[in-house]
Amino acid sequence: MEILAKCPKCDAGLPVHAADAPAAIKCGGCGRDIPLSVSQAVRADAGIDRCPVCEGGDFYIRKDFDPKVGLTVVIIGALISAGFYWFGRDLIAYGILASAALIDLVVYGRLKDVTVCYRCHSEFRGSYPRTANAFALHTADVLEVEYGRRIGRR
Repeated sequence: MEILAKCPKCDAGLPVHAADAPAAIKCGGCGRDIPLSVSQAVRADAGIDRCPVCEGGDFYIRKDFDPKVGLTVVIIGALISAGFYWFGRDLIAYGILASAALIDLVVYGRLKDVTVCYRCHSEFRGSYPRTANAFALHTADVLEVEYGRRIGRR
């Protein structure tokens, strides 16, 4: 299992292989030492029972897709479409918009799921069975504030 551990201080993503994860890692962004407590289930890629960074047990599943990439595709499509719309080529403009949205949707549909910790936003990739639910805004609001207080951000 691959873990993208998020630094509690600067939110830098630090890649760690769970099978041979050290007891602590050093953030390349701020230099902070981040202790890791990787459970046996995570090391064996059998499932995620506890987050190695914050030791929380609440996770959600999302697509392994950078939203910035999808937004960029749609914005570029919109700008090209606006040019055609400006010159009165409405049908071409709407076709370009639809094509950009379709490309974004096809790429999004082909991607795998990633499990994310509600508290520290560490990400888990591997062949383990996905047991977490989809994102819940209320749960995120409660757990992020609790974690922020615990690490001194709030």
